[in-house]
Amino acid sequence: MNNKLQLLILLLFLTTFVNAQTDTIPKSIIKFEYSAFAGKTFAHHEEMKPLTHNLYMGNDLRIGFQTTGKKAWHHTYNFPYFGFGFYAGSYNNPTLGNPLAGFAFLELPFLRTPKSYFSTSWGVGMAFNLNEYDSVTNPENIAIGSDMNVYIDFVFAYKYRLSNHFQIGLGVKLQHFSNGATRYPNLGLNMASGVVTLSYSPKIIVNKFYNGDKPESYDNIEITPFFACGFRAKSQDEPNVKYFNSTTSISVNKRINHKRTVGIGFDYFYQGYLVNYYEDKENISDKDLMSYATFLSSGMVVDRFRLVVQLGFYLYRPVDFGQFFYERVALRFYPTKKLFANVSIKAHAAKAEFIEWGLGYSF
Repeated sequence: MNNKLQLLILLLFLTTFVNAQTDTIPKSIIKFEYSAFAGKTFAHHEEMKPLTHNLYMGNDLRIGFQTTGKKAWHHTYNFPYFGFGFYAGSYNNPTLGNPLAGFAFLELPFLRTPKSYFSTSWGVGMAFNLNEYDSVTNPENIAIGSDMNVYIDFVFAYKYRLSNHFQIGLGVKLQHFSNGATRYPNLGLNMASGVVTLSYSPKIIVNKFYNGDKPESYDNIEITPFFACGFRAKSQDEPNVKYFNSTTSISVNKRINHKRTVGIGFDYFYQGYLVNYYEDKENISDKDLMSYATFLSSGMVVDRFRLVVQLGFYLYRPVDFGQFFYERVALRFYPTKKLFANVSIKAHAAKAEFIEWGLGYSF
């Protein structure tokens, strides 16, 4: 066998071996993380001060997946950690109760060294077991009027690798409960705590990441219509009366890079609760409950998910119901490259108007 043939066989063998090894690289490595935290509940309204004197405490357990660099988006976001978690807290106050929650989370590291990194973590889910307002049995809870609430969690932390399997962390945690005005009262609950974490991975914690796939191409310009609807409660005195609201929206977005989008759009709203702004409620037409507006948009793209923040300005309102502007924070999931499911909170000056549940398409 001549040298050239031997070299060719060797190269083919090495190529096959490397490909086989690459195929065995997992997309992620399972990791468990326990957090304990304690802090304070903020009285963001004067009347909430009696509810916030006691120490707030909690803990959560996260079951997640440390990315390894096999996919392109792992590199884009510096090898994030994502998964789902379970939370239990206590206000040490029977008026508020002991909330529980389930949530999904995404941790985005930065300033990595071989043994440590800083990170921000975002979580969203549903909470229950709060001792909600009741005019007879619990009239003191003027913060939350429903048992089921949206749960939002943010953590800024420093994490250090103790060994091949264990990691500790220290940071600050912010949390929020709200029902998106589906039931009153809805002042919401905001907490800030110091947090300590301990992580364990059955496999060796990643400290050397793989070269991933090439980033997928994307459309520089997207046109994105979506439709959403939801309900808003009438008042604390009539908690069972709810009004239908809907949003028809279209936006034009430009992809800046693999992480970001910016755009501009148009919203058309049906706001059923506006009936309460009219004295002559018998002669109201649908036109009297409709508004339209324009908005600016910014989005963060993470694999199949997008976090979208928008600031809108009313061009027409049938009645003056306060602010001329509104905010929207939306989470969108793309089961396909174009179709997405949307859940968002529309608010006026950070006061929730209603939760929008809907579908959209990008083309």
